Amino acid sequence: MNRRTLKIIALCIMLITTFACAKSEAPLPTVGNTAPSFAAMDMDGKKVSLTDLSGKVVILDFWATWCAPCRASTRELEKLHEKYKDRDVVILGISIDEGKSVAERVKEFTGKNGLTYRMLVDDGRISKAFAIRNIPAMFILDKQQRIIKIYPGYFQGLSSIVEKELEDLLKG
Repeated sequence: MNRRTLKIIALCIMLITTFACAKSEAPLPTVGNTAPSFAAMDMDGKKVSLTDLSGKVVILDFWATWCAPCRASTRELEKLHEKYKDRDVVILGISIDEGKSVAERVKEFTGKNGLTYRMLVDDGRISKAFAIRNIPAMFILDKQQRIIKIYPGYFQGLSSIVEKELEDLLKG
């Protein structure tokens, strides 16, 4: 091989390595990664920012009013909220409902079902940042906002498992 061919090959290898090793803009939301930051309005019109919740254990629950497993999950999350609301645990329900009057539908649902933990309406940006494909989807974040556990879907008794994790996180 001549010198020119070797230089072209070396240049190609450098370009491939550069692009193959380039970091994406944000790491995928996986266990061990820091959760994507976001801000949204709650049902009372107050801004909720994930960065403002630093130092607290956070549960993010992606759900919708039309989703039967989601509705079951909200009842269990309400019980956890009642038990842990005074212990540096914040539960945020993030509704992915779409269409007109979403906030009113979510507000009506939460009132009818006695849900008192904070609810946010996603405009699509939060669920995109968390790569939500199916609901319900629950993320448990430690006090440094690292993702500790992801629960895709719902099953009866999930709150018992989450409760054990909360106890461990509050000890540490």
